[in-house]
Amino acid sequence: MWFKTIFRRKGGSHRGQALQEKAPSLREGPLFDEAFLRRMERMSLQAQRTLRGNPSSGEHPSRHQIPASIFSDHRPYTSGDDLRYVDWNAYARQNHVLLRLGEAEQDVNVHLLLDASRSMATSSPQRMRLAQQLVGTLGYLALAHSDRLQIVPFGPAVMPAFGPTQGKARLIEMLRFVENLTPQPATNLAAVIKQHAWSHPRGGLIVICSDLLAPDGLAEGLAPLAPPRWQVLVLHMLSPDDMRPNLHGPLELEDSETGQRMEMTLDDATLAAYRSSVTTWREGLVKACARRGATYAPIMSNWPLEQQVVPYLRSRRLLH
Repeated sequence: MWFKTIFRRKGGSHRGQALQEKAPSLREGPLFDEAFLRRMERMSLQAQRTLRGNPSSGEHPSRHQIPASIFSDHRPYTSGDDLRYVDWNAYARQNHVLLRLGEAEQDVNVHLLLDASRSMATSSPQRMRLAQQLVGTLGYLALAHSDRLQIVPFGPAVMPAFGPTQGKARLIEMLRFVENLTPQPATNLAAVIKQHAWSHPRGGLIVICSDLLAPDGLAEGLAPLAPPRWQVLVLHMLSPDDMRPNLHGPLELEDSETGQRMEMTLDDATLAAYRSSVTTWREGLVKACARRGATYAPIMSNWPLEQQVVPYLRSRRLLH
């Protein structure tokens, strides 16, 4: 797809002159703000009860019930049960020995898949920068709330991953890992997602952070991520230039990943057809996610992280 590319004007003495300056460095300005991350620690990822977790740690509600002082149900007492959890008030009323049951909490496996292809670094503001901030923030929440975290950057194939790991002691290491990622030549979205799913049969909460500009598409990759074992969130990183490019006239387009070039003239009719194609493409992504039980959430690269992205994710019940 020719969504975000390197644009060059055709014709005259300026043939081949770049209209768009080289994309700014991913290093400009601090990527993470400590005060913001501390404020975020009051939130957590909203994981479904159906996910498999470890009941010995974590803060997410599960489907299991255990003897507890704060209870939601009863079961008959059996030999060997802890007498501390006997409901003596119920015994006084009914003359039956009942055990109080409470909701068990668990950790969950959090998988953050980050598209590190070159197309993620071509927009202005950069999709890649916001994606790194998002993945770093979600990773921070996972480690701060005792979840088991793995961050998997990918291009044509899976790159070296961070984790799986657990606990606040790995926070700084995790943030440095995300900050030091560099763009890769291309992406192989469906193959990467399927490979990751097959290598993690226990499932978990998986977040796919990508511009979804891949010839193999998203629907094929989501096939092995079936609920209830998996809870899937697709963060679609978009740029305002993707939606309404401010370009006219004869142009030469160069694909930012493959280097393939195309000459064309952009007039009002062509731009209208482009916008229609983008709308159709996005509608297809929404339908593909709905068919597979995944949540689709478009994120614009010019949205401020704390002021707009975080409230949006909370409104979608992805954070709480």
